[in-house]
Amino acid sequence: TGFISKILLRLSGADFVVFSKEAEDFYNAIVGEKRVSYLKTGVDTQKFVPVSKEKKDELKEKYGLDSRPVILHVGHLNSGRNVAQLMKLDKKYQILLVLSTLTKNERDTELENELLKNPNIRIIDKYIPDIEEIYQLSDAYFFPVVEQGKCIDVPLSAMEAASCNKPVITTDYGEMKQFRGMEGFYFIESFDEKDLNALIEKALSREDARSRSSVLDYDWDNAVMRLTEE
Repeated sequence: TGFISKILLRLSGADFVVFSKEAEDFYNAIVGEKRVSYLKTGVDTQKFVPVSKEKKDELKEKYGLDSRPVILHVGHLNSGRNVAQLMKLDKKYQILLVLSTLTKNERDTELENELLKNPNIRIIDKYIPDIEEIYQLSDAYFFPVVEQGKCIDVPLSAMEAASCNKPVITTDYGEMKQFRGMEGFYFIESFDEKDLNALIEKALSREDARSRSSVLDYDWDNAVMRLTEE
């Protein structure tokens, strides 16, 4: 935002509702704290729920997966999201990449071909009506985005995985910074292959990820309640 834009924001008299701590800090510096409301939201915690090991195994079978741990990423297929890092993950894992890319023009076919050279990487590019099942069958969620603007400030896929009580291996992109030090969140400090796999192994070593409790505050119902109270 340029100097003129900041002046116009100050003069507008408008109040701002933002959905990430970074955005709150940004607008506070421009228009002052009284005009900015930070609203935690984005997760349907009634839909994205934990399931038993037995149910998880059933879902793996339903989607044609074997008993190996499933590492999941959901999002657009482009290099800016850093999904090439999936190719560094150990072959003992099943890597599941579920695409949300809308058109072929948004899809990096060269990157897709490179990913598919890895026999343990599977790409799902069709609509899944019960998308919560994909999160529930997974064993961990992998979020490697680092480049600003390549994802919304609040990465919903990572939050939905946490709502299913999955360990989340993540960068400190956007709102993910708020989960540092919380159980079930494992932060990527290096994209070295050895370091990445050690971090995933550490995340999978916990039988109970305990990440769900950290995102309950972002539930849509809670957000609506706070908004109406204000």
